[in-house]
Amino acid sequence: MTKIARPTRPLADVNVLPHSDGSHEIVACFMPDPELIFGEGDTRAYLALDGSLSLKKMYGFGGLFGGDPNYVQGVARKLGSMLAAIALSGKASAIYWAVSPDGGKIEEIGEYNEQEWTTSAIAGPQVQKWGRGTKLLPAIQYGFEKVAKGASGTIGVIITDGIIQDEQECVNYCLNIGKTLAGQEPEPFKLVLVGIGEEVDEGQLERLDDMFEGTGIDYDLWSSGMVASMQNEADILAVVFGELALDVVAPTGRVESPSGQVLADWSDGMPGKFRFILPKGETQFVVRAASRDIVQDISEVLVNS
Repeated sequence: MTKIARPTRPLADVNVLPHSDGSHEIVACFMPDPELIFGEGDTRAYLALDGSLSLKKMYGFGGLFGGDPNYVQGVARKLGSMLAAIALSGKASAIYWAVSPDGGKIEEIGEYNEQEWTTSAIAGPQVQKWGRGTKLLPAIQYGFEKVAKGASGTIGVIITDGIIQDEQECVNYCLNIGKTLAGQEPEPFKLVLVGIGEEVDEGQLERLDDMFEGTGIDYDLWSSGMVASMQNEADILAVVFGELALDVVAPTGRVESPSGQVLADWSDGMPGKFRFILPKGETQFVVRAASRDIVQDISEVLVNS
């Protein structure tokens, strides 16, 4: 599938797959709605990128002289732009974590608005050394103690490609978060952990997901998902969008062609992620919901399809 570079908001991700008959399959999803996730108030967001040595190649430093594509930068720009769009301030901060020799420190990258994220330089740690360990706790502490302080709701997206070495310390700290925040509706602090590649311990991600089971603490802090490679940008975005987007974003809705042909129709709830077939010759589609119409042009990818 080919991705639309800048979807019409509030669409977050639009992918186009050409069919042999000239039609196109469209797979799209909406931006997470912070008011629906957290309610009204000061919503914030941050992105934590693994800065360990094992990911250095994915930052464009592969081979003796480098020159490989910087896959992390591409993913970070998309995620950062999305997170900035759902924060009340219009900005999202970012850090490298798992930096320094033991992988136990963080390095702040900056705070950018949606447009600034599209051109941000994400080239790996500049002050700290690439980490040889993968310690997650400092990234959680940064989010909870700095970003979320005073906020009504905070979303953190954390990218990793390794086994988390301080799992028990993270569990202990997160149990305290749960005890502090339990009973608040909606839940004001959410984390999405995206595991990249074969070195990630999937069982570890599941344990974090389920860490509050049997504790008597009613809180859902973690969501997680696995992706085969940092090169699979669409899959990474799908994990994040899938965890943050609500199943239903509007009571009713439909998708039409510019000529008015109904391509998809939902009378019992419009989903956060949807797909349909755009007929041959059409270069746009229109999403019609109760509150507004969204026109999305796909001609930028039809040239190459």
